[in-house]
Amino acid sequence: MTSAFNPDCPAVSTDALQVEMVRRSSDGEVIEVRAWIPTQTEGQIHVLRPQLRQSTDHPPFTCFSCGHPVYLKKHITGGHFFAHKEKSAAELANCVFQDGRHLSLQDLDRMRYQGQREGARHLRTKELIRRIVASDHRFTEPVVEQTWRTFGEGWRKPDVASSWDGLPVVFEAQISNTYPAVVAERTAFYRSQGAQLIWIFDQLPDGYWRTLHADTFCSNQQHLFVVNEECARASEDAGEALFLVYRLRPTVTFHHCEEDGFTTLAPCQMEEHDLVAFSSLRLDPEAQTASLFNVADEKRRADHKALCSLVHAEKASWTDLEQDIRTIIQRKGQIPYETVRSWAAVVCAIEAAYLWCPVGTRYANPVSVLNLVHDAHPAFFGHLIQTLQRLGFDTVTHLAGAWKKRVDDFQHGRYKGGPLPQPHSGSRALLAWLYPE
Repeated sequence: MTSAFNPDCPAVSTDALQVEMVRRSSDGEVIEVRAWIPTQTEGQIHVLRPQLRQSTDHPPFTCFSCGHPVYLKKHITGGHFFAHKEKSAAELANCVFQDGRHLSLQDLDRMRYQGQREGARHLRTKELIRRIVASDHRFTEPVVEQTWRTFGEGWRKPDVASSWDGLPVVFEAQISNTYPAVVAERTAFYRSQGAQLIWIFDQLPDGYWRTLHADTFCSNQQHLFVVNEECARASEDAGEALFLVYRLRPTVTFHHCEEDGFTTLAPCQMEEHDLVAFSSLRLDPEAQTASLFNVADEKRRADHKALCSLVHAEKASWTDLEQDIRTIIQRKGQIPYETVRSWAAVVCAIEAAYLWCPVGTRYANPVSVLNLVHDAHPAFFGHLIQTLQRLGFDTVTHLAGAWKKRVDDFQHGRYKGGPLPQPHSGSRALLAWLYPE
């Protein structure tokens, strides 16, 4: 005989909800019924049903609107829902969740947002933000939920507010898929007040990104801020504000073509996820961004590096690179062929050292790409050495052989037994743009 009832099956909520939001008394968490019931099994729901009916003095769940006790019922179609234990008490309290009442989407969104603000996760996230900000003496004393009032815009109550070098900074905790309209309205308000607004999550999204995660991430130069106990403690130990920041940085990766043997570069997105000092962020209260880089700028650099590798491998026309350089430096006059080829060679050499692969060539050894600049493009050899050193690449101990001797000669002012060649004058600024500090 097969049982018609399986207690391990996920429970189902009904569309005919009477009380759409309830508060769990044990921890104060505000729960949206329609989303919560499917997280329970049929067995858990049927254990909870008699407990709610039997409780009197300390009800496990109460209505979020009126505060009166609620219990679980089962609809004729099979779905579960919460209802008031005493309808008359809910009516006297003018509860918004009563038979025959239907909230507008705007009103329900307001209640959801307020429910999130009062939940245990929200309170915990807010306290973590406060601790992080309080750890850094460069912030003013953080204030929790202090009302901001303006003549024309009404008032707002940010979760945590402070000031950084005279700039008002507001942190808002987000713990679920909160409403785009609320986010847009708050962002516009704090921009009008000249304040920097930063949205903070209590965890990274998993495989599925909710709308709020994606909106916040893309609007903030592909950066997402997260707080947890680890970064709060790290901030207190270091004496500076540290946030866990997830980001996608546009960059390049190498591609080896088996058919012709060339290794070239292709634009990609590199995932980064680590603790970031608030002091290292670029704050833009007008754009309402707080980031380590500008996505458009990084994409532009990645595209240029990829083009350099294609030109060096003779898979793209040198005139395409010449035009791209002229656009970047805003030059009207043409650039000579040899200069363009030398530029492609030095960019490939820098990337070869960084990625440790023979960029733009068929060589087997990436050191050969560096040596090529020394042998064939002497006016760019000094730029290569100085840029690698500026980027923190060890040009001496990391490499050996002929390259090490050539670096040593350069540092002593020698090139092939004679004086150093005059460095190409127009490349220093372009290298500073392509490889910023």
